[in-house]
Amino acid sequence: MSAYFSYVSAKISSILTPEFWAAQWPEWRASILTCALILLFRLCYRNFILKLTGYLKQRYSYDFIDDFVKAFNHPVQTFLWILAFYMFIVLSPLNPFSQHPVFDKILRSSLIVCLIWGLYNLCDAGHGLIMKLLKRSSLHIDETVGELISALAHMMCIMFGIVLVANEWDYDITAFVASLGIGAMAIAFAAKDSLANIFGSLVIITERPFVIGDWISANNIEGIVEKITFRSTCIRTFYQELVYVPNNLLSNTPIINYTQREKFRIQFMLGVTYSTTREQMQIVCQQIRQLCEKMDEIHDEGIDINFFEFGDSSLNIRIVCYAKVPENASYLIKNQVYYQTRAKFNLEVKRILEENNVSCAFPSRSIYFETPIPGTDKKDL
Repeated sequence: MSAYFSYVSAKISSILTPEFWAAQWPEWRASILTCALILLFRLCYRNFILKLTGYLKQRYSYDFIDDFVKAFNHPVQTFLWILAFYMFIVLSPLNPFSQHPVFDKILRSSLIVCLIWGLYNLCDAGHGLIMKLLKRSSLHIDETVGELISALAHMMCIMFGIVLVANEWDYDITAFVASLGIGAMAIAFAAKDSLANIFGSLVIITERPFVIGDWISANNIEGIVEKITFRSTCIRTFYQELVYVPNNLLSNTPIINYTQREKFRIQFMLGVTYSTTREQMQIVCQQIRQLCEKMDEIHDEGIDINFFEFGDSSLNIRIVCYAKVPENASYLIKNQVYYQTRAKFNLEVKRILEENNVSCAFPSRSIYFETPIPGTDKKDL
């Protein structure tokens, strides 16, 4: 050890001599110029490139440029400082220091730290960025989901950075990774229901069976989706009750999304009396079919008007058609349009029956007595 210190002190003494500086001046000049160029580039980056990105954001309305620039601004400038110092040492004639492999590890570790730093900042400011991405994907979900995603991204950045830096310095990360696995298993067993709800929320976010504002029916609950979180989905029923359904149940049960209907089915049996003649039945069916084809509120496809069956107390006409509804409208507007179309269609069917002297049947029953009841006259029966 004393020999090593004496060697280092001798080298330092030789460095401090004027002869050393004069002989090694070309190498010093290269190191100083390289360091100066890197610092000049840092100055240009801070004064010109940042202003250029701001101009591009205003010129082309790029929403994400400002988030990326702010997130990586300080990490990039810090790394340029470290790179300038590294190049100054490596290109200098300071052989005991410049050739040491620790400088390469420091540079690579600094690059990793600055990248993780920028990603961490992006996730931090990225709550707004995450919400913008979700909204662009037509996922209008609650802001708490964006906060949870941002928190998970922060944790992933930190763990990923620790693993990369430890691996760069030749540390054994097997025990660290194994401890993470054991901890994750313990957490999974302790909170399996919560994790099931989280995975259910991820299924809802990725597959998008519904969004906020949709009218859905699932698990015997029908209403309007008001909020989606990582644990549950909030549904406002038509009785104005607020129901919180765990996402685990929603991801494993059939979901009916009424808002996504492109057309509403109109189907019912029209029962007419048995006194209706065959000619009247044919005319009524034909006119109802023509009515469906002429009405602008009814789709041309899927019309089915037929004399269906002989009922117990009526001749039944099966009517099937589809009402048009406006696209990209709320469930209230769609229902209002459907009910208006249904009312108009029913009135027109009523008019056709009246014009052809056909009456609607109602359930009735005739009772005949083989022997008269004592004390009554046959005329009274």
